[in-house]
Amino acid sequence: MEIEQRLLDKVDSKLNKQNLIYASLAAAFWIFPTLIIWRFAYSYNPNFGPVMLLASGCIIGLVVRFSGKGLTRLFSAFSVFAYIWLVFIALGLNIVVGSIISGAILFGLFAVGAWLAIYLARIDVPFIEHKAYTFLTSINIHSSDKKLKNRWIISLPILIVASAVSSAIAIFVLTLFDDYHYQEKQYLAQEQQRVVSQNKEIDVTPSSLDQRKSNEILRYAYSYHHGRLLDKNNSITDAFPHSEYKAKTLLKYLANERDNARAKFILGILNDEKNARLLFQQALEQGDKYAQIVAAVEYGCYSDLDRGKEMLTRLKQITTEKYVQSEIESILYVGIKEVCSELDKPKFLLEYVRNYADYSN
Repeated sequence: MEIEQRLLDKVDSKLNKQNLIYASLAAAFWIFPTLIIWRFAYSYNPNFGPVMLLASGCIIGLVVRFSGKGLTRLFSAFSVFAYIWLVFIALGLNIVVGSIISGAILFGLFAVGAWLAIYLARIDVPFIEHKAYTFLTSINIHSSDKKLKNRWIISLPILIVASAVSSAIAIFVLTLFDDYHYQEKQYLAQEQQRVVSQNKEIDVTPSSLDQRKSNEILRYAYSYHHGRLLDKNNSITDAFPHSEYKAKTLLKYLANERDNARAKFILGILNDEKNARLLFQQALEQGDKYAQIVAAVEYGCYSDLDRGKEMLTRLKQITTEKYVQSEIESILYVGIKEVCSELDKPKFLLEYVRNYADYSN
């Protein structure tokens, strides 16, 4: 076989420029930016997830091609290895499938991406140089294959370790970004909620409260106490600024300015102040139903259990309010002793506001 020496020298020069270690490092390095691109493309539109199977195959193939300058099949093998590694990590990050897509199409895209990684990884040998290439690589092992930079037993561990490091960095960066993005969304949501909540607050000065009805003031007292807005239908809706001070300010206004029995009862059970018991007693004398129920339960818990039951039974018989009868029935059903512990941990219950029909002022 007669081959021009010029062609032999040219092909020999190309073979000596091959560098499998460079190709391995470059392919591993580009796993990081490719995953970042893949993640942002998927975030922008999940339909780009499957398309990146093709794009990533092109990226890895071209990186191996230009960094390794390889002509042999070994470069294609390393390229497809890096591509499969990349796809495996992308699957783990859930950035491949974003919408309904058949498995056949997905596998087809993966196969085409792998083919691109294989095909683009090698430099094409011009037709005129085929004989020289075959002569130098097929008959005898070319000297470039014996160099350390082209030994697969050295390059493969480098590719694996570098790919693992590059993938770990990408995952770490994406985790930081997702965490930052989540915290930013939470902050913006809280700020928006804070602004909305502030717009729903009311002026708690006496002059302003004089213009509002007692049931409305009681609703806002509950809202401030629990940090949840209670609307006109007595349904808990949005978040609301929590302020124990404003809650008690509203209740004290009702108790002092309007002689409101329900407000006195609530202050009486919630307050630790000296006049708390006096307020509770005043609510009881004014006929607040919940004050009467609690008084009967207290008597049954701390003095005479049977007498406490009699007091509740009598109150149930003489009252016409359905909510009072229902509350008493539930207490008698579970037993007074079972609810005694609740006296030590009094709460501002929603029922104190919902069942406020007796007070229209």
